[in-house]
Amino acid sequence: MAKRIRCRNCGEYIPNNAKVCMYCNTRVTKKKISPKLVFVIILWAIVIAALCCTAYYFYERFAFLEIDASQLIKVNIDGSTGDASAYLSLDDESEYFKANATGKDAPLLTDVFDTNNLKKAQDMQIALKADIYIASDPKDSNFLYRMGAESIKASSIDKISEITNGDILTVTVRYDEKALRKFKIKLTNTTYTVNVSDLNSAESLNPFADISVNFSGTDGYGTAEINTSKCKQIVLDNFTFSITTSSNNGELSNDNTVTVVANCTSASYDPNDSTIEYNGKKYVVSKSSSSEFTVSGLGSVQELDPFENVTVNFTGISPRISVSGMNTDNAIDLIKKAFDYTISQTSNLKLGDVITVTAIYKSGFDDEDLLEKGFTLLKSKRTYIVENVDAYATKVKDIDLTNIKAEMHKQLSSFSGYEINLVNAYFNTAKTQTANEPYNQYFEVYEIKLDTGTIYRIVEADNIYTTASGELRFTVNENARNSGIKEILIDQFVKLNSNYKTKNIKIKSTPI
Repeated sequence: MAKRIRCRNCGEYIPNNAKVCMYCNTRVTKKKISPKLVFVIILWAIVIAALCCTAYYFYERFAFLEIDASQLIKVNIDGSTGDASAYLSLDDESEYFKANATGKDAPLLTDVFDTNNLKKAQDMQIALKADIYIASDPKDSNFLYRMGAESIKASSIDKISEITNGDILTVTVRYDEKALRKFKIKLTNTTYTVNVSDLNSAESLNPFADISVNFSGTDGYGTAEINTSKCKQIVLDNFTFSITTSSNNGELSNDNTVTVVANCTSASYDPNDSTIEYNGKKYVVSKSSSSEFTVSGLGSVQELDPFENVTVNFTGISPRISVSGMNTDNAIDLIKKAFDYTISQTSNLKLGDVITVTAIYKSGFDDEDLLEKGFTLLKSKRTYIVENVDAYATKVKDIDLTNIKAEMHKQLSSFSGYEINLVNAYFNTAKTQTANEPYNQYFEVYEIKLDTGTIYRIVEADNIYTTASGELRFTVNENARNSGIKEILIDQFVKLNSNYKTKNIKIKSTPI
């Protein structure tokens, strides 16, 4: 349907293209838009747009707190020039991180709020700390700080090691923009540079340069000990060394590794640049560092004879030998520490007897402990022969009587000039299991013909024995007895004690 307009005279609707009103014949005239009106409209459009831009500018300017990212991030550079390392951390000294209950120490946050809304300033501080991502590992610029549906890369530095004076480091700060916008925070200058200067030219000191580890024991049961004998004095004066417990558990095998930890104990250690001062010079060191050493040289398990170089302590004279214990003076320390001994017979032993000795572990020691030392038990019993001991004479025929007789004849010196004849001889030995002293007795009976008549004298040699080296020893009783009747002497001094066995030695009457 064609568009219609009203006649300005009669008000009737007429076609839009009519030049004369068909109802009142009034000439139709069309309105033209004034150029002035057009200008006014354009001008108002420009004014409204400017007002909108200004409003947005002020909204962005005053509704959001703009914070320079470099004021929140601390660039840490440790070490000496050419060997320094860099990493990032939140700058706890930043004014933005000092909001407290009063708000006095956090003007940069509280300025955007009134004093009744300090809680919001503190929430902003928490958001800043939580939503700026910094690598926890200073050596890994691409450390993934958080894992979610999408990995978030941490803030980073374009160079983190071998830093020298004059280097320019570029810092990129990454953060959760959406989270901070909730708190009306906008970070600016999120990529900035840092000029490196004032690094020390200190010499690097390696505490492990002359450290070695000594390994002892056997394969599977080894132990480790740190050897600092070749270390320079500067290392000895400024470091202590230890082996981690798990690395030195007494169960080491060849090709295992042990970890040695070096701790700097110098009072001059400066954590800001990792240096110490020593004899007027600076050295770059690590407060704590470690190094691994490979286990080698551990031997194989050997058999241990607990009787090696162990002898029996015999005392007394055969057949009255006793055992006073075992002699381990010449044995190795392990045998001394690990074993005690039990002896099958300890008394009334004679030359040639055989005793059995049993080796037993001392309290707190067993096969496993011995194995840890690198040994297995070869045997637990051994027989010993009673030998290399002094021995009493048990038969007169086994004795060389030459020296004994010579000493006994000295008891006849007071009868010099008279006729003296040896008429009887006897040999007594103490019966078994008795403690009679002396153990043996050799008697000679002499017939002495005096001017007044004939008397008899008995002379006695006691405890006749041969030493382990073959020397004959004896004692002559100086109490020689006289009697006019030979039988009385023999009965009183030879046959009186029933604890002796008496052997009558057949001899012919022999002049002395």
